[in-house]
Amino acid sequence: MEPINAGMALERGLTTARAADRPIKVVQFGEGNFLRAFVDWIIQRLNDEGLFDGNVAIVQPLERGRVKELEAQDRLYTVMLEGIKDGREVRSRELIDSIGATVDMYEDWEGYLALADNPDLKIVVSNTTEAGIALSDEDAPDAKPPKSYPAKLAQLLKRRYDRGLGGLLIIPCELIEDNGPALKRCLTDTARRFGWSEDFVDWLERENTFVSTLVDRIVPGYPRDNAEALWEELGYRDDNMVKAEPFALWVIAGDAESQATVERLLPAKRLGIDLVTCDQVRPYRERKVFLLNGPHTTMAQVARLAGLGSVGEVMDDDELRSFIEREMREEIIPVLTLPEDELEGFADAVLERFRNPFVKHSLDSIALNSVAKFTARLLPIVHRNVEQGRGVPRRVALALAALIASYARLAPVEVAVADVDDVTTRLAGATAERDSVVRALADTALWGEDLTAIDGLADLVADDVETIAAGGIRTLIAPLA
Repeated sequence: MEPINAGMALERGLTTARAADRPIKVVQFGEGNFLRAFVDWIIQRLNDEGLFDGNVAIVQPLERGRVKELEAQDRLYTVMLEGIKDGREVRSRELIDSIGATVDMYEDWEGYLALADNPDLKIVVSNTTEAGIALSDEDAPDAKPPKSYPAKLAQLLKRRYDRGLGGLLIIPCELIEDNGPALKRCLTDTARRFGWSEDFVDWLERENTFVSTLVDRIVPGYPRDNAEALWEELGYRDDNMVKAEPFALWVIAGDAESQATVERLLPAKRLGIDLVTCDQVRPYRERKVFLLNGPHTTMAQVARLAGLGSVGEVMDDDELRSFIEREMREEIIPVLTLPEDELEGFADAVLERFRNPFVKHSLDSIALNSVAKFTARLLPIVHRNVEQGRGVPRRVALALAALIASYARLAPVEVAVADVDDVTTRLAGATAERDSVVRALADTALWGEDLTAIDGLADLVADDVETIAAGGIRTLIAPLA
């Protein structure tokens, strides 16, 4: 089957002649599935509605990437949204024609720097992994390119400064806290390390807008299992198509002026896209960590011992579905800071995402690094409930008991424990005896604190571990469902 290309897309009415002529307004570091199914999808929607009139130049930030694969299809690819939204099944296919240029800086350093010469350029966006916003000892001012992402971006911004052009809106999407200030610090440190002028540093800080972000969309990526069937459906071959869920949230935080800049350049709210501008990301990050990732961790512990293997199976089990929903609404929402109606709406959306029939999310994969995930996602919920006089959250306590039982292999149902390391092996010798469970809870090397100091937690968990070991996890779930 013929691959998608510009001529075919024009002939079939899938794109317009104007698409290729839009000015480049965005430089994007990263060509992976997430950015293409999230940021570029949003840009496409804005272009389709006449609200942006600009294209993206994708920069390949690493030596190995997929720029050549994108170029082979004239930078066209398909985003496939599959899932449930507002109670309805969604299954859509959208051709993305908003990639106006692709650059491999390892092969064309001057072509990369030339992107800075464009007076139409407004935005820089990036997703270079959690480790991307950090400097390298190998960074050097004469390297083409430098090792780290911040040093690469610094060279682009220095070129723009040297040309006398204005600053940019810089939107990092890397999954670290305060990613905007972190990237800004790396850039100023690079400028000083490279011996550039303080005038440039002043321009960097004064003329450019740095914001912090939180992004949220599940992107399974290339649908390898049924690619050929999808090509038949589309009527063309697409080696760069990417599958994603309908849900999309982009939280962008900064001061009032920064928020106004974001809303002017990216008016996605007008299309019903959930792009939130605010002064701090933290409440939204907590909402995601505690209301999405927290229940994931609970079901990975509790539901596996009940014999289930995926998030979808949990949602199909009336008892466990109710158990998880009550944890969200009765134990988590009351201790978060955003308005209750916002939190309830987000919980509704999360439950729809959990029910997505097009994504099989393995509980074994969610259970990886369970101790670290519990301490980050659920232990703060225990503390907040206790501090607010609500007592130990019962369902979270059961998740902790199930975690201990899983690692110590105390339950009749054996579950996979793939992340055996120096920390988690400390649980391997635990027994169902109360003293043994209490010792495990008191182990600060595991939890970062002595959990027996939390009033009432040790008794609940010890009782639950004993019941789980006797094969009674369903008897614990039932009254909490």
